[in-house]
Amino acid sequence: MNNFMEFSNQSSLDHANINIRWLKEWKLTDVHHRHLFIFPYTAFWIVLSGTATIELNHALYTLKPGDIVSIPSKSAQSWKEVGHGEPFCYLSLACEATIGVIDLIRSYRFPHVVSDMPQGEIYRLVADWRSLAEEYNDFIQLFDDKDVKSMEKGFGEHFPMFMLNTDQTIRHLRIRAKGTLWVQQLFQTLRPRLPDSPVDFDNRVFEVCDYVEQRLHEPPTLDEMAAFVSLSKEQLRTLFQATYGISPVKYVRHVRLQRARDLLMLTSYPVKEIARMIGYPDQHHFSRAFQQDERLSPQGYRKRFLQRSKGEKTQYE
Repeated sequence: MNNFMEFSNQSSLDHANINIRWLKEWKLTDVHHRHLFIFPYTAFWIVLSGTATIELNHALYTLKPGDIVSIPSKSAQSWKEVGHGEPFCYLSLACEATIGVIDLIRSYRFPHVVSDMPQGEIYRLVADWRSLAEEYNDFIQLFDDKDVKSMEKGFGEHFPMFMLNTDQTIRHLRIRAKGTLWVQQLFQTLRPRLPDSPVDFDNRVFEVCDYVEQRLHEPPTLDEMAAFVSLSKEQLRTLFQATYGISPVKYVRHVRLQRARDLLMLTSYPVKEIARMIGYPDQHHFSRAFQQDERLSPQGYRKRFLQRSKGEKTQYE
């Protein structure tokens, strides 16, 4: 008779998912934009040099070399200042890191910024990040440019879906496993700062966020968002205020304008088409809302980005 062990109960991590979206090494010499934006993915940074000040969920953080930054998905973030002199350089890893619909690092209350980790731990995280980035970059080279640089086909839900062949699947699983190990390594490094058990969140606020992102072409009203998760309007306002520090209506506005910025920077869609894609009745209304938030017209924003991108190099994109 063979002896075997079986974990018979369902665990809280049965629906855990860690899927890398990109690894990038950034080098900034000034603040390109000061607007508030909502980043869709979980992100981790390791600061290599220079200083910068960011606002994250309405709190200010000044970053310096050796800092580890953890940003939950759908966080409200903006740049305030990049220090003079040495460029601000940092490694970033963006991923889907979730348990069901809940962000993994939000659930375990990762501190946004940790500044006093031993140098040895930082060196190990940096070395493993570079190894992972090199393998990820090699993997990306297997695909046609139209499959990887897919922003011309739209943003967010418009990414093309394609089937990996067997060899690509093996490589992708290896990268996914290495990415999970990197997150696990970071988890272990930060363990003394984490709670003994995950924190319970009200899933409904994140369900509304996903609902909004799927309907940017026809943005939902406050009544529709509240009805979607069977809450009153006031209950939904309270949830959003506690989670993001802003109202649901302001959240929708931030997400729409962030999508517009992405489309202006990363596609060649006409401004009129971008207005339609994010639910504005016409180009005039969109341009007025964009200029109020950015202090630049959509055309001016696209032109400024193109001018700056010519002189900047991003690795592992």
